[in-house]
Amino acid sequence: MKKISYLVFLVLFVLLQPISRADSAPSMVQPDASAANSESTAPPTAAAETEQKSESEKPKTNAEIRQWYNDVVGEIPTLNEKWISEGISVEERAKQAFEIRHNARLEARAMMQNKEEVAALQARDQEKYGNPDGPTFEYLVEKNREKGMEGDAIYENIIGSSNRTNREYNEKFGVKQETQSP
Repeated sequence: MKKISYLVFLVLFVLLQPISRADSAPSMVQPDASAANSESTAPPTAAAETEQKSESEKPKTNAEIRQWYNDVVGEIPTLNEKWISEGISVEERAKQAFEIRHNARLEARAMMQNKEEVAALQARDQEKYGNPDGPTFEYLVEKNREKGMEGDAIYENIIGSSNRTNREYNEKFGVKQETQSP
């Protein structure tokens, strides 16, 4: 419950930040913008829209939740293009892409009705990533280093993989995917 409250707060904070700045600051983000500035320039996502929906409108079945998750992470390439145009560094863009996907994962699991299924997903992630909530950003950086990547290539790979989801789970729930990075 604490995580959900935090996510709701975070989403509202991110959504309301641009509104409060509209009257007092220029609309352009400087190329060396910090994480706080770059997050505030992100457009509303499917995750934010879900928070605004009434309980009766939120995804309920695992298939609906899986579709919602894919829709959220499917927005990352578009957001990345926007972040590039705003001059946000590749490392910061990778962190933002990671956060969107990670938070969508947590929220999707919170929406799931069957807690045994959630526990199974957490057990899978614990075994695969050493963390029940999926990989950490640091884990992804290290895995890319182990593959021989260096510098910006590490972060570009994190961005590129941020909207690729598990094909097996998508097929299981009949999810329709718009596009995914190769």
